[in-house]
Amino acid sequence: MSAVTALYARGTVALGLLVAARGGPSSPRPGSPGGPGDTLTASYVVSGIRVIQRSSQVNDVVAMRLYLLGGTRQLTERTAGIEALLLRAGAYGTDQFPGDEARRALARTGAITIIEPDLDWTMFGFTVLAGDLDVAWRVFADRIMHPTLAEQDVAQVRARLLTEAHRRYTEPDERLHALAMRALFADHPYALDPAGTETSLAALTAADLKTYAREQLVTSRLLLAVVGNVTRVHVESLVTATLGRLPPGAYHWVLPPAAPSRKAHWLIQQRPIPTTYMLGLFAGPPPTSRSYWAFRVATALLSSRLHRAIRTDRGLSYAAFAPYLEAAIPVGGAYVSTPKPDQVLPLMIEQIGELEGRELDYFGLSRFIDTFGFEYLAENATAPGQADFLA
Repeated sequence: MSAVTALYARGTVALGLLVAARGGPSSPRPGSPGGPGDTLTASYVVSGIRVIQRSSQVNDVVAMRLYLLGGTRQLTERTAGIEALLLRAGAYGTDQFPGDEARRALARTGAITIIEPDLDWTMFGFTVLAGDLDVAWRVFADRIMHPTLAEQDVAQVRARLLTEAHRRYTEPDERLHALAMRALFADHPYALDPAGTETSLAALTAADLKTYAREQLVTSRLLLAVVGNVTRVHVESLVTATLGRLPPGAYHWVLPPAAPSRKAHWLIQQRPIPTTYMLGLFAGPPPTSRSYWAFRVATALLSSRLHRAIRTDRGLSYAAFAPYLEAAIPVGGAYVSTPKPDQVLPLMIEQIGELEGRELDYFGLSRFIDTFGFEYLAENATAPGQADFLA
């Protein structure tokens, strides 16, 4: 039996190859939120809240994305998941929209809401037609400013989040990512799960949520991204009458600390399943670095090579790619799920080595960058996509 076969005996989940960060911060990139020459994007402050707005009259869709800045740096092991629980519980009643009326009023507008706790922020937003913006915003703002947070409603939302957390830490792919992030960012805020663990969520109470909302929902923590057919004057009036009345606070955004420096190492967890899941993670340079886009494109190129070498050419994997996590400290990786890890692992290492050590063909790389640029623009073509991009 080979060393690799012994390491990955059938029925293991490999949580692997956590690679130390390469590169570091360089000079910041100049430019406005929309980039040089972008006359459609404006950045301004309303009642202490930073707003980034891109006007578009192509259709009547408006995307509003509110970011509670700080992310995992605002959390502890005990409070992980508190912002997701707080914002979801707000759907079950507010001062202006008690009980089910909050959900019914928003449903009548056709608005699509979204809540995403992340490493650097928690995003709460909605997408709606311009004609229904005012009503949707009233409900949205009241869920932030005046949620009822009744004990029974919090318990109902908590139960759903606990189910999601249980799946996140038992389903192989999701558990793989969670444990790998903890290992890569040990003793760093990114090691915390912004969506919460079963332990942290189970202990959070309605009183905890009310205290957190009172202390943490301040205008200095808020960033609002707006894309669509709405004027700046309209946005200013909505913000001034609602979120602008929150306390100012004293929050100041800074980049998180650099990823811890550590040697590459393995994490292996055995499971009685036929598939082996392998994931290697590595931290990259921050978006303020000149190396950032090189890192971003290199990760995409690695993804293409892994897919071709492992899945397309040899059929050894159900999925082979290089994941990329957009964050203030971006994270790239190499992922494969396979029943034949002893054959796949050398191929993963080979593709990483070739990308690192061989000179790339200029014309081939140019074609790849053109394709990457087109796909990147396509992903950010919608109003919600542009709002996320601007933040």
